[in-house]
This record gives sequence, C-alpha cells and structure tokens, in this order.
Amino acid sequence: MILIMSGGQGSDEKLPESVAMKAYAIKNGVPESDILVDDQSKNTYQNMLFSKQIIIDNGLDLQKGIFTTNDYHVFRAAGFARLVGINIDGIGSKTSKYFLPNALIREYIAILVKHKKFHFCAVILIIIINSLIFIS
Repeated sequence: MILIMSGGQGSDEKLPESVAMKAYAIKNGVPESDILVDDQSKNTYQNMLFSKQIIIDNGLDLQKGIFTTNDYHVFRAAGFARLVGINIDGIGSKTSKYFLPNALIREYIAILVKHKKFHFCAVILIIIINSLIFIS
C-alpha cells in the first residue's frame, strides 16, 4: 500500500502539511518507503493535480485508491479529483462540532464560487419564473 501525503506550507505553518502527515504516519508504523509526498500544493485542486502526477510517475493506477480529507470537504475534493482525471472515492475524517458551522459555510461558498455561472443563471431563471407567476 502506498500513501500520498499532499499539502504545501501555509504562511503560518512551520513545515508543509504533507511533511507533518508523513512524520505522523511513520511514527505510527507506516514504513517510510510506502509514503510519497507532494509538498508544493496550495489548494485542493493542486492537491489532486500534483497527486495525479505522483501516481503516474510511480506507475500506479489512477482508478484505484481513496483519498481522505475532512468530512465536510469530501464532496468538493471528489469534484477536483474527477476534474483532473482521478476516478476515486473519498473518506472523510470527523470534524469537531464547534468548527463544523464555519467549515460548512466555507465549503458552500467555495462551491458557489466554483460554479458561479451556473448559480447566476439559476438565480436569473428563478427571478424570471417568479415574476411571471406574480404577474399572472
């Protein structure tokens, strides 16, 4: 089994997320030789894109595997995985209840922004239909 740790370094972080995850995995018994690292990605799209390249470079199957992320983030991450050509499913880790409302709002806004043309057209259509019903 191969693990790909993906995540760059934020401005407030001492080391890249992927490096911290690798250290945690090794500390918990995963052989270092089973861990590949992407420490350059800055967002979810890049996580998937750079992980895809690691998969290709190591002769692994793009259609076999899973990704893990926070439970609130699985839906959007799966969309990016499919967008870059990785047809795998995700598994979410539990999020603390105090953080969940902020996380869900953040994800909702990110989805709206990603599909802004669709949502703009949907709102216009709703306004037109509502106006026609109101006039009748």
